[in-house]
Amino acid sequence: EQGKLWKFPIDNEYGLEEEHNVGFHEHIFLEPHLEPWCPKTGPVRHFMELVCVGLSKNPWLTIEEKKRHILWFKDYFTEKIDLLKETHAIDEVAADQLTKPLEIEQ
Repeated sequence: EQGKLWKFPIDNEYGLEEEHNVGFHEHIFLEPHLEPWCPKTGPVRHFMELVCVGLSKNPWLTIEEKKRHILWFKDYFTEKIDLLKETHAIDEVAADQLTKPLEIEQ
């Protein structure tokens, strides 16, 4: 009557069918998603490495949601490119790398 339907047997992985074929290593090692666009050194790289550590410890997000978070930060840094150059957070080479289009598998 309330629209609730229980699937039996009840387990703690209900609703995670899409993640069934994703290995744990894809959830833990997120740094390869930084390689195509993130500077190799500097404050932006350090920040994004911390983002990856935080995302790797989150068991509630799917791998696609984690990739979307990383790409959101790429878009954010791309929007703030002038400010990053002005404050010398990135150099011209890193700025070019940040602004080039990505080809990431979805």
